[in-house]
Amino acid sequence: MTGTLTAEYAGVVEKVRSWPPELRLNLMEDVLRSLRTQAQPPGRLGVPAELVRGIGAGNGAPPDDQTVRRWIEEHRLEKYG
Repeated sequence: MTGTLTAEYAGVVEKVRSWPPELRLNLMEDVLRSLRTQAQPPGRLGVPAELVRGIGAGNGAPPDDQTVRRWIEEHRLEKYG
């Protein structure tokens, strides 16, 4: 920070210290909110669907209901005896 900004910053901190706690908390929340809007531009987060479509697809046909039921039963037998 430059000398002018440092002096201005110190003046603001000194002035704010005399405020009631609720008002200081409101100021802090407003400052953080202003940073949040600048730090995260609006838009979608994550990976586009086009890049992950089919990521879990295998090479063969999907299992039928009977096969899935058998797998579940086998798992239960391994887990619970």
